Amino acid sequence: MRARLDPNFSRYILDLGNGLPPITINEHVKIPTAMLIPHENDAASLDRLIDAVFHDISDYSTNISNMMNRAILTPKNNYVEEINTLLIQRFPGELKQYYSFDESIDASEQAIMEDFLHTLTPNGLPPHELLLKENCPIMLLRNINPSEGLCNGTRLICRNFDRNVIHAEIVVGHHSGKKVFIPRIPFLPSPDENSGFPFKRTQFPVKLSFAMSINKSQGQTLDFVGIYLPHPVFSHGQLYVALSRAKTISAVKILIRPISTDQPEKNYTKNIVYTEVLTLASSD
Repeated sequence: MRARLDPNFSRYILDLGNGLPPITINEHVKIPTAMLIPHENDAASLDRLIDAVFHDISDYSTNISNMMNRAILTPKNNYVEEINTLLIQRFPGELKQYYSFDESIDASEQAIMEDFLHTLTPNGLPPHELLLKENCPIMLLRNINPSEGLCNGTRLICRNFDRNVIHAEIVVGHHSGKKVFIPRIPFLPSPDENSGFPFKRTQFPVKLSFAMSINKSQGQTLDFVGIYLPHPVFSHGQLYVALSRAKTISAVKILIRPISTDQPEKNYTKNIVYTEVLTLASSD
């Protein structure tokens, strides 16, 4: 539906999503040259991808809608954090730092565990050190008030900062333009997500959204999509989800890090599709 104005691209992502040959052979897919950012070295190539997606990022503080319709997608959260940290440093404005309060569930361990807990960022939690700037894009990590548009995955713009409240504006969906206040809230990650140490983190339920995980981008439509693959996708349909956020082939750029230095083909990556699942779904 998103790519209906680019029929060739639409057919390509449909065939890719269904795992059909010759698009996909032995779980690998060839990426068209028009979408590819050549890999030179990790730092320089990532810079080229960022420039392709965001161009001059200093312009976006005065053109919010343009920025909010661009994002870099990547399979894992640690790559998301890497890109968001790079971009918040380049974004114009004064940096605001918010630190979480991390409490060990066993109070007797608080003194020895606190510094270690600060280093953890379990899936779905905000970081211990939250770096923000006025007009930067953020994403909500919890359902706070769904009837008012404050749902997990909602994208917002930071407008102002207080000690315990972030002033923000919803920029997508039916509630676009609504001003909201976001408080700190407690998070209780499950023990298996943080090396087995139960703890509570009190922090603002947001993270930067210059970049986001492919899974988190589901349901969003973007004007320009960068896809960063330092490692191949690892679950069914992930590559299809990433590519289908865009409307045309010219609105997608992909950076693939070669798995090995002697890899002969630089424009192939993994495409995991469980065709038996699709067959079962279509037969119901």
